[in-house]
Order: sequence, then C-alpha cells, then structure tokens
Amino acid sequence: MLRTRRETLLAASFAVMAFNSLYQYSWNVLGPMIASGLEVSLIKVATAFSIFAVLSTVSQLALGPLADARGPRVIAPAAALLSAVGFLGTAFSRDVIEFYVAWGLGSVGEGVLYGIASNVAVKWFPDRRGLATGLVSLGFGLGAAVANPLIESSRDFREAALAIGLVELVALTVIAATLKYPGGLRGVSVSKAVRGVSWWLLYATFVFAIVPLVSFSSSLRPLTGLRGYLLSVAVSLFPLFSGLGRPLLGALSDRLGRPKTIELSLVVIAAFSASSLMGPPQLRVASVAMVGLFGGAQIPLFFSIVGDLYGEAFSTSNNAAMYTGKAFSGILGGVVIAALIEDGYGGALVIGSPLLASLLMLVALRTRRRGR
Repeated sequence: MLRTRRETLLAASFAVMAFNSLYQYSWNVLGPMIASGLEVSLIKVATAFSIFAVLSTVSQLALGPLADARGPRVIAPAAALLSAVGFLGTAFSRDVIEFYVAWGLGSVGEGVLYGIASNVAVKWFPDRRGLATGLVSLGFGLGAAVANPLIESSRDFREAALAIGLVELVALTVIAATLKYPGGLRGVSVSKAVRGVSWWLLYATFVFAIVPLVSFSSSLRPLTGLRGYLLSVAVSLFPLFSGLGRPLLGALSDRLGRPKTIELSLVVIAAFSASSLMGPPQLRVASVAMVGLFGGAQIPLFFSIVGDLYGEAFSTSNNAAMYTGKAFSGILGGVVIAALIEDGYGGALVIGSPLLASLLMLVALRTRRRGR
C-alpha cells in the first residue's frame, strides 16, 4: 500500500514539474515573442529571466521550512495559483513593467512548487533517491517539449500565455493539493548544515555546474548561431533531452554514487558546450541536446546528494538553500551571458563553468571527509 501511495505522489510531482518547466524551458520561444509584442529590446525582456531565477529560488528558501514543518497541502495549491497568475498577468501586460510584476509573481509560485515536488521524491524514496528525483525532474523537461511547438503556433505571446494560465488555474491547483510528505524523518537542519566549509564548496559547485543549462535556456540562438529549422529542432530537443537525462543519470548515481556521476557529467557538459559553439550546424544541434541531457540532471543530482549527506527531515529547507545558487547561475546565464555574447566571450563562460565546478566538487568531497 505504501508503495502504491508513494508512486502516486511521484506521478503527481511529475505533473507539477511539467507545468513548472514552462517558466524556464519555454523562454527561448516566449522571450522573443514578448519582446516583439511589447515592442522592447530582447535584453530588456531577458531581465525577466533573471527575475525568475532569483525569485524562484528565494521563494523556496522562505517557504521551505514551513513545508518541512507542516507539509505541502496548503502551500502547494497557493503556489500553483501564483504560477497561473504569472501567465495570466503576462497575457494582459500593457508594458514591460507589468510583465516583470506578473512574471515575478509566477516565479514565486514556480519556485515553491519546484522545491515541494522535488522533495516528495527525496523524502519518500531513500532507497532509489537518484532515480525518483530524476523521474520527477523529468517533467521539467518534457512539459516544455510538448508546449513549445504549441506556443510557436500561437498568434502572439498573449494567446499562448492566456491558454497556459487558464490550464494551470484549473489543473495545476488540483494536482498540487494532492502532494504530501512522510512523517518520522531525521536529518540536519539548514542552520547547522551551512556552518560547514564543505556545504559552501558544494554550493559553489552547484552554481557553476548549471551555468551552461541556464545559458542555453536563455540564449541558445545567439550562443550557437543556429537559425531556422535547425534552431526549432534544437529548441525542442534541448528540454526533451534535459528531461530524459534526469532519471538516466539519477539511476546511474544510485549505482555509481552521486559524486562520481556529477564529476563525470560536468566534464561531458564542458565538451559538448564547446562543440555546440564551434562545430558544423548539425553537430551543434546534437551537442545542444547533449548539454541538455547532462546539464538538466545536475539539479536532481545535487538535491539527491544533499539528501544523502544531510538527511530527509529538513530536505526542503536544505535543498532550498542549495537551490539559491540558481539565482547566481541565473544572473551569470541571463544578463551576464547576454553581455558576454555581445563582446564575443559567451563561449568562455559556458565551457569554463562546468570545468571549475568539477574542480570544486573534488575539493568539497575532500573537505567533507575531513569533517569540515
């Protein structure tokens, strides 16, 4: 009975993640449409992507302890409502400021839902944590892979945002209300975890590990130089492979170990980031998909390793604290990468970040073994 129950919760968490993915992985499609519709520059619209990265992480940190203490039954539906408001507000935005406000509100809801859905897997599946967390996170890629062609076929961003907002208003709030956590868990609180040097080294590793993922999410076209049909293929494959990589690498980490899996994937991300920037067009498309495959897996892998090292009782809070690193990654992969691309240095950031993360991971593990 427990098995059926926790697998049902896993399926609900997957569905929540599918909706969540639209805030990030539909950005390559929605961003230019919004810039055109509001008649502003793409870099002004790109500010909303950084707002999303910051608020979706801060909201997890603020409400994660409440979810750990009281469960997600009330918080999750409220967050789902905010997510829907983000799209509905975007549909009716008259200028870029109103769009920022709407997208910011939706980002708060998305962040809370992301933390809760991920930690359903962390808390309920200690025996298969990597696979379970990866399966939930799979929705974060597949949702956008399904939605992006529909968004592209819309007349404008208002039509697309309105449709998404209405579906979320009805379906997402109902699904979110079914989520719950198990009782009787043990673990280290975030206030104790952050006292260790190893925590901050792991945190820095996480920040740089996901810079390529965020950069390709926000600036795939200018980074790769892809156009037309190949760009459309890359935009669809990137979130799809990002989703597929999560359970695949999660299952591998259950066997190989989380640290080795993370180290291996970071080196692979750097290699495919390089080939996506300077190879022939068809190779660039394939390389973008591979960056998605290995890059998308980083967040569930880090959520899992936090659960391994610090326990399940406070995993929503601990992973929320870890996830704040995405705010820094979002800034690097949003506004900073846009500026660097204009100066011709965008490639250095997306290739160098995972290599630096690989080095930091080795130092973090060595420090952890010394008990620091």
